[in-house]
Amino acid sequence: MRVTWSESYTLLCAAKGMFRHAIGKRLIAINPCVGVELNSIVGKRPTIRRRLMLSDKELRVVFKGSFRRENALAIRVLLGTAVRSEELYNARWENVDFKKNIWTIDATKTQRGIQIPLTFPVKEWLLELKELGGGSAYVLPTRTESRRIRQGGDAPINRNTIGAAIEFWFTEHKPKIRRFTPHDFRSTAKSHMRALGIPRDVTEMCLNHKLPGVEGIYDVHTYFKERKQALARWGAYLARLDGLVAC
Repeated sequence: MRVTWSESYTLLCAAKGMFRHAIGKRLIAINPCVGVELNSIVGKRPTIRRRLMLSDKELRVVFKGSFRRENALAIRVLLGTAVRSEELYNARWENVDFKKNIWTIDATKTQRGIQIPLTFPVKEWLLELKELGGGSAYVLPTRTESRRIRQGGDAPINRNTIGAAIEFWFTEHKPKIRRFTPHDFRSTAKSHMRALGIPRDVTEMCLNHKLPGVEGIYDVHTYFKERKQALARWGAYLARLDGLVAC
């Protein structure tokens, strides 16, 4: 099985820590990982890939791409909300309030919870996903019976599904745009919102980033109103690129 450089680094650190603990317990005399250099085993760490901002032209190509409709809608929702991919993959309809136009994302061990205002056209895309979901509790339900069986019933799609759909599109259709991943939708949303004149602190809160320094410690304001206005402007912008007419 092929693993990434980062996964190999994590494994090496864990092994070193385990053997240090064993030495402390006097179970072994020497840490066999001492002197082991990851660069000598798997090579130099790959250059960290910079996130990109898809241009207007590239977004139009994506919107016209040959994707399964559920995947096309998921891509649009990721763009329109700037949420993390896993937050959409794990989303349940019980947390989407179409009357109040709010999607609540619960806090996790690593990320703060947040309420996402549903603006046009994101609400329309979500409503279409609900129709396609066949009564599933998940916004993006699994499409394979084997996964349902493994998960013991109703379950969300695999976390790699959208990324794999994008890779398949590039391989089969060879669109004349830069290669991207689902995570690039966040940098795309942020960069375009800044270009639309939306303040940096608001765009950071749209991405659920903690503000830096002292400001981040004392500013507990959720910026819901400001985020709603920002996402409404961004949504209208996406709707125009997608050929939709805002209501």
